[in-house]
Amino acid sequence: MHGRSHVVIGAGPVGRAVALQLADQPDSFVVLIDRSHSALAVAQRLLGNLENVRFDVSLGPSALSVQARSLIMATSWRDSRVLVGKLLHQTHEAGLHTPIICVGRPSPGDPDILRVPPNGPPVVLGAGLEPGLVESLVSLVAAEIKDIESIVTHCGGIPIIPEPPLNYALAFGRRLPIEQRLALARIDGQAVTRNRFESVSQLFVDGVGLLEAYDDAMVSSTAEGAHPSIPTLRQLTVRWPGFADGVRMLHRLGLLSDEEIEIGSARLQVKDTEALLSRQSPNDDGDQVVLNIAIEDRQGRVGRWTCILRSELQERGISSMAIATAVPVAAAVECVTRQQLRGPIHPGKAALADVAAMALEQLRRSRIAVLAERATGLLETSTILGAGHAKTKDTTRGERTSKPGTADLPQGAGILSSGFAGSP
Repeated sequence: MHGRSHVVIGAGPVGRAVALQLADQPDSFVVLIDRSHSALAVAQRLLGNLENVRFDVSLGPSALSVQARSLIMATSWRDSRVLVGKLLHQTHEAGLHTPIICVGRPSPGDPDILRVPPNGPPVVLGAGLEPGLVESLVSLVAAEIKDIESIVTHCGGIPIIPEPPLNYALAFGRRLPIEQRLALARIDGQAVTRNRFESVSQLFVDGVGLLEAYDDAMVSSTAEGAHPSIPTLRQLTVRWPGFADGVRMLHRLGLLSDEEIEIGSARLQVKDTEALLSRQSPNDDGDQVVLNIAIEDRQGRVGRWTCILRSELQERGISSMAIATAVPVAAAVECVTRQQLRGPIHPGKAALADVAAMALEQLRRSRIAVLAERATGLLETSTILGAGHAKTKDTTRGERTSKPGTADLPQGAGILSSGFAGSP
């Protein structure tokens, strides 16, 4: 190990993107760990040209956390929760405050969260795109603009070309986001729960097209305590039209139930048929990430900021969703370290507002992704989301597009010029 390294656990698409992002920082070394030799082989093929990245199949000696600058769980919460507990105990017993950054979304009321010592090592409980970047953006807006009546966010990673039958394709992970559960929101000062996929609205985004949205992404810590002075706070997920109807139909037909059936000599759960819906197309056109924030103040004035992110490294196995997750993770490491935060840190905490500012600046300078941004109304002159940043003007489309930077990438990374293709 080269001095004190960032340790990234999970060499899947997100872990690879996190390693790439961290490796681009000055004097930074990264250890990418995965028990799967095949996952590590893919990571080494994609990132092996980076001299400051090392690959391993185990955490190694128990003293690893003593040498680590940060410990990043680039896996689902379900896959990392036990390891988080072990590492937390180890670092706390050693009197260390090594940041533990969890990309995955913790389950509400998980007892492991309650056991995080309030003055112990910092544990960020959701540091990716959402939860993570979106909540941090809300904190930035809330700090900058006073007397806000409502903030409604839209966020989602979608295929550039819709993929039937659900018009969706997995950018990473093993399961489609189609489980039935209650969604949270705050409306007119009241906490509201509603069935996921039921309250579908529409959103039109220039350069993308007409999308559908539904309450889905808010975590309980945000619903219960974040920005209590804002009466209405909602976080909606966006998909291509038809996704919510398709999922509702699958559930109504019983095709996603836990019931077991016999197929030949095997007994399988009915919902295992989900695998048929999540197969990747061999002619994948890639994905894109849409971020949208709409606000209204108590005088009825409105504002909107929209951002579209597309990876320049699709052919290298790094999706737009992976980049949009990895960049705020790296920003969270810097934010938590600089502020010397302690204990459990939930998404939506004001202390993490700097994550969005850092992540946006890194994305605007990046050569691994290209942004198109547009701000109107109250957000047009925002120092974070509006016109106060170095952007070029695409007069043919009326979009602000980030300038490419000079990131050091593996040879043959396939960097393209900035700018978007036409709408699908």
